Amino acid sequence: MRLCLKKYADGRLRPHWFGVFQRNGKTRVVKLCRLVGTPPASLSVNDPGDEAYEASRQKASATLAEMVVQRQTEADQASLTEKIHELRYGTRVEAIPLADMAARWEKFPRKRRPSELHITNCRRVFARFQEFMAEHATDVKELGAVRADHVRAFMDSEETRGVSPRTWNVSLTLLKGLFRRLDQYADAWRGYLSKQPTKDEDSVHREPFTPEEIDAVLAAADSDPEIKQLIITAVCTAMRRGDVCRLRWREVDLQQGFIVVKTSKTGETVEIPIFPKLQEVLGRAQAGRSIAPKDFVFPVAAHLYTSNPDSLNHRLQVVLERAGFVDEKKLARIKAAQARHGGLAQLSTDELRERGLRSLAATPMTEKRRQRTQAIFTRYLDGQTVKQIAAELPTSAGSVSMSLAAVERLIGAAVVRRPSLPAILRSATMVDLSDDAPRKRRACLKGWHSFRTTWITLALSAGVPEMVVRRVTGHATADVVLKHYFRPGRAQFRATLAGALPKALTAGKTSDPIAKAVQIIRRLPPSCAHAKKRLLALLAPAMAVDVTPV
Repeated sequence: MRLCLKKYADGRLRPHWFGVFQRNGKTRVVKLCRLVGTPPASLSVNDPGDEAYEASRQKASATLAEMVVQRQTEADQASLTEKIHELRYGTRVEAIPLADMAARWEKFPRKRRPSELHITNCRRVFARFQEFMAEHATDVKELGAVRADHVRAFMDSEETRGVSPRTWNVSLTLLKGLFRRLDQYADAWRGYLSKQPTKDEDSVHREPFTPEEIDAVLAAADSDPEIKQLIITAVCTAMRRGDVCRLRWREVDLQQGFIVVKTSKTGETVEIPIFPKLQEVLGRAQAGRSIAPKDFVFPVAAHLYTSNPDSLNHRLQVVLERAGFVDEKKLARIKAAQARHGGLAQLSTDELRERGLRSLAATPMTEKRRQRTQAIFTRYLDGQTVKQIAAELPTSAGSVSMSLAAVERLIGAAVVRRPSLPAILRSATMVDLSDDAPRKRRACLKGWHSFRTTWITLALSAGVPEMVVRRVTGHATADVVLKHYFRPGRAQFRATLAGALPKALTAGKTSDPIAKAVQIIRRLPPSCAHAKKRLLALLAPAMAVDVTPV
């Protein structure tokens, strides 16, 4: 081994000492420490320089000697590991370059291929790890040479970058899986990855709907029959959005009343009973059609899920807003718009048309502008949207909006269709983020996955065994179901406990409406004995309470 000085391409001396040594028959050149002082004119490392120069040379020599010893120790350890592996399994440990991490990960055997988005995100994690290693451990080129402190420093850098606990856990889990499968003898696995737990995530769970809210959502979906049949299927089966949209007739057995389908996320086969509400939807979808087993039950939804899945989210959001689930920020915008335009008169369409055309005819303007504004105004009153008008004339959407606003000023009445508040405001659909929150996108509280959460919550609250629930949902463990999907509201939580706990704890009182109805019926006078008996018999299937007439 030896020290050396290097120059830039323009002939200037580089400000660092470099060391040269042999390893595995190859010459290695590494950067050691900063060059200080005045070097000799010959630039030969054998010639003396000033005092500072000599001090930096001694430091560089010590660093080089320590580095060579460390490399030799690592080489001995790697050689010993390879020999042990060869004696135990009959094959030598394969040296895997860091540059091949992503390619090796993609070749792992799986039940199904990950989505392109997931593959892209994982490649980015591997790329960041390789960049980190290239900057902080330039001599490490193989997976087996990665040490525990390297991975620990990388994960610390991820945290310093400001990622959320969820993103940090994804990166950690990805590296764990890679080293566990490819090189469990690496110090990175034995010293850090195999022992490091994941962080607690500040998860935002989908909130379930109550039965009353489900009725409101279905009523609001009458204007969009395509989405309504998807909502009914989702809330009756607890299937995910993609599984609902891509349901095929070969997976539906209307005679036996069951859906048997392999879930797209976990690959588990689930069995779902077909309830009467879903039976009606499937019957209408099948009526008058010549279908094959491979055909989609909802072909339009299957096409949208493949080509434009965000449109399904948008259409559901419109339905939820009609049902009273309005995002806090949108609610504030609607109220602000109502406040700004609250002074405008509200006229019928015929009155608007008459007053608007009369005002345009009397207002001084060029004939070309008058005709154009009249065309925009009449088309808008006929039900066309701003975008449709802009495409037909043609003009810009901004120009159409400005023309409609000008007509409003002329007649002093509201022309533009503005969003209105639903009759009943229920809850928000999105989580508000604070300025210092690590999450960059707001999490959804009410969406397609809420129907899955609703089914699980209602089933568990009604006393359905957890194993039966998992047979429908396809979850492998009860922990996932209880942690992420069982989200009863306070009223439902109280009613469930009141119906299950002994009367000694509840004092014989309950907040459940059906149980209250039973108590009222029991207090009817003896002259109503026949009506009392019939009412109690009707309520008996609705709740597991003692409805024996007294």
